[in-house]
Amino acid sequence: MRIVLLTPEQAAAVTRYAESARAWFGRLLDLFRSLARQVARAGIAIAEFLRRQDAAPLGAATRRRPAWMSPYGPPTGRHRRR
Repeated sequence: MRIVLLTPEQAAAVTRYAESARAWFGRLLDLFRSLARQVARAGIAIAEFLRRQDAAPLGAATRRRPAWMSPYGPPTGRHRRR
């Protein structure tokens, strides 16, 4: 490993760049914090909305679907309703 000494101007430039990078990462961290707060608020709002909903099953989900809506297609042969 070779140690290189910096001139005062180079050391000042490195310090400026490091400070600039620190400030940029600080702003990025603030944006992530803000985003996390918004996501948490949205999650809380969704949870409260779902808690207020009735626990009764949906009417459409309890009825039999028509054959044309079946993922397996309509019944064939003797099982077909006439």
